[in-house]
Amino acid sequence: MSTVGTYTYENLVSTANAALVGTPAFHSSLVPLLKSWRTPLGEFNTEVLGNALSMVDLEKTGVAYVQITVDALNLALTAEQMDTAFAAVLRISREAELGQLEAYPEGMWRLAQALESVGRSAVGHVRVCEVLVELVGRMNLQMIATRDHTEKPRGKNTVRPEQLAANASHGVRLTHLHIECLRQCLLAQRRDLYVRVMQNVIQVQLDAFGHLLVLPRARAFMEYHLYAGMVCVGIDELDWASRMWMLVFALPAKHTSAIQVAAYKRLMLLKLATEGKKLQLPTFFANLHTRVLDNNALSYAALADMFASKSMGAAAIKIHDMQGQLERDENWALAALVVRMMPRHFIKRVGNAYASISVAQLASITEFGVHPLASRASDPHAALVLYIQEMNDDSVVVVQGPGVLARDAVVNFSDIRATMGPIGDGTAAHIQTEQQWAELIENKVQQVDELHQYLTKLDRHLALSKEYISAHRG
Repeated sequence: MSTVGTYTYENLVSTANAALVGTPAFHSSLVPLLKSWRTPLGEFNTEVLGNALSMVDLEKTGVAYVQITVDALNLALTAEQMDTAFAAVLRISREAELGQLEAYPEGMWRLAQALESVGRSAVGHVRVCEVLVELVGRMNLQMIATRDHTEKPRGKNTVRPEQLAANASHGVRLTHLHIECLRQCLLAQRRDLYVRVMQNVIQVQLDAFGHLLVLPRARAFMEYHLYAGMVCVGIDELDWASRMWMLVFALPAKHTSAIQVAAYKRLMLLKLATEGKKLQLPTFFANLHTRVLDNNALSYAALADMFASKSMGAAAIKIHDMQGQLERDENWALAALVVRMMPRHFIKRVGNAYASISVAQLASITEFGVHPLASRASDPHAALVLYIQEMNDDSVVVVQGPGVLARDAVVNFSDIRATMGPIGDGTAAHIQTEQQWAELIENKVQQVDELHQYLTKLDRHLALSKEYISAHRG
């Protein structure tokens, strides 16, 4: 085999075989070799790399196999060489023992870095994302299996510290590969991949911070949830997106992170799109950090203030004026969602003051004519009627008789609270509406309960985290 100095694959494999995970030699001989490792090859050599990979027992010396795979990814140039490297990655996902990967987490970081570099090449982000979804999905399954196998019923006050430690083999932990999987998914811009990542990665609840060596855990935690929320928006899972972005603010920190600023801006836009309201951060978030966030999102706050009025004109102009900033912040697509959802909120707001109103009056009050959707029908009034029908909201109904022009049609608003009176005519409609509210409330309660459970686990972990303790001394 080609060599550079004393670095050879034979030496790496023999050292790994003599220094298995869990033995003193692992940290005294193998880890130093891996930390200082330089590839012995100047270019991709199929025979050398193939022989090196074949010498490794994945169940016993998986960390060595990961490093050889990283070398293959970094050296591969042709499609055939890439196929060989990707086959090695897939073998890691199918055969590597989880304990091997966790014993040397820097190996996972190097693998993530190598895959990021490959994603920027002619191979493209799609293929890298597909490989990462496979790898991370199988890692999660192993973590869940380990948790289910080792978990035993315990009382409320019998949680052992070692089970909450960041490197404990208990539950799903965050790794660099999880973060890179989400990043490559976003760069791939494929809805089918968004769905796969949602099912195999995002919806698998993390049980702890993660096991990260190079990046601070807090940064990785925030970065993961920022990307996760962006994936959720891509498949219109807006409730999930809100939950992911709120978790960016769940960890205590001395300083406000740029990641938190990015999440704050996105949350403000999402709140406007879904509820037409200005975002309010959780009360546990420090006032100092809140002021920093506000100072870095002044134009976003101004846009939110525009929604307090009863017309869309000012808000539409503000979004147009902000286009440059929104594009720089990579929030233009989210702003487009705000524009699309904007009429719904202004229409509902008019319903707070009117029981019924003509379409012409509603269009005038809300200034619907300035909205881009106003041009998709023969006139703005017809477009407004179409929009209200597409809202599919029982509390906003258009009544347009035969031969009646769209502008003369009547919009009836029904207060949801008024449907909860005595049973009489229209009972079926009342029950349907009440059921819808009951289901909505039940779903919200369940989401809050899930978030509470998650934050409780996080609290327990933080209490034992050296990073948390050092950040709050003095």
